[in-house]
Amino acid sequence: MDQRIKDLIDLGGIWAIAVDTNIFESKKFNLESGLLARVAQFADSSVDVLLPEVIASEVVTHMRAEGEKAQTALKGALKLARAARLDKSGQPLDAAEALARSSDLANTTARRRMDLWIERTGATVLRAGDYVSIDDVMERYFNAEPPFAVSGPKKHEFPDAVALMTLEHWAKQRDGTVIVVSNDGDCERYCERSERLELVRDLAEALGAFQPETASYAAWRLGELVNQGDPMRLNAAVLASLANWPDKVQLDVTAVSGSLAVEHEFDEIEFDELIWPASGTERASFTAVDHQDGTVAVRVKLKVRASVTSHFRFRAWDGIDRDHVDLGSGSFESEQSIPVRVIITVGGDIPDRMEIEDIEILPVRHAVELGEIEPSWMSDPILAEDEAND
Repeated sequence: MDQRIKDLIDLGGIWAIAVDTNIFESKKFNLESGLLARVAQFADSSVDVLLPEVIASEVVTHMRAEGEKAQTALKGALKLARAARLDKSGQPLDAAEALARSSDLANTTARRRMDLWIERTGATVLRAGDYVSIDDVMERYFNAEPPFAVSGPKKHEFPDAVALMTLEHWAKQRDGTVIVVSNDGDCERYCERSERLELVRDLAEALGAFQPETASYAAWRLGELVNQGDPMRLNAAVLASLANWPDKVQLDVTAVSGSLAVEHEFDEIEFDELIWPASGTERASFTAVDHQDGTVAVRVKLKVRASVTSHFRFRAWDGIDRDHVDLGSGSFESEQSIPVRVIITVGGDIPDRMEIEDIEILPVRHAVELGEIEPSWMSDPILAEDEAND
């Protein structure tokens, strides 16, 4: 983060923060844990959490779409379960059926989750009509002023324009400055021209900028201890947490197999070794994101070496029967170096004798490219003979 922004916070020149839709999206709309949940530290504090109504609506829309997608997947799973006669096994599927069929469940759940996040964080919802006129928005549009571009799909920038102009007018009315957490380039261009908005791209850094010096020092000290023999046994604790929550690491596996159709089935992942930030880089990699009740929460950026086994099925098109023919399966191992983000909460005597209170693995997606693959029997004579006999 720009030191100028940190200095403004320390001097009391910045006392409000707003989170853009793309940050909610990058955190998988995980409002109940992780960094988005840490925004609740500002409730009943001197820092205002601002939520333009248009951003709240966008987040609810995205979460509703995710819920509807999950319901569709659940319907498909129930269909397969019935085909396999699992509904006759004595295990009731009624509850799952109700979830899959509820027409308004995704919408009501998304709205309830957003309302609860607003309540926990003490966020102030800003109605656009109270701060922005349609004439002001259209003037920016036709003049191609940020966040609108000179060319391209300008209509997609209307929500951004309304949200940013709302925040700017709120700040002007109070003679203050707002930190806007966003990864959007057009939002950055807007903030560069604004005297009231300061852009920060990383939510952890934005949260960290509001932490007291003692919390920041505790975070850096945590990094130093890892590189000084790891007396707190952080390495073992984080590896154990990864093993307990392997679903936090989502793999996007791609492969090709000539003329054969490839169907990715599932992956197995084993976490082998952590790669901690090098000594001397603690300030960039260990960020205090919360400080309350005698504890400090620290976001850590590191990598994990993992062994991944990916399983596929192969099919070929039969032009005579006009159908796909199953050609068997294959399992493929690869070694991956996966960037991960972890929140480590420490307590005890801070920073001299810190103790690990909690470890939370933040969700991450990682691409795995296997290149050219083939069914196992094609490279194994014994399997090939068995396949031929079948």
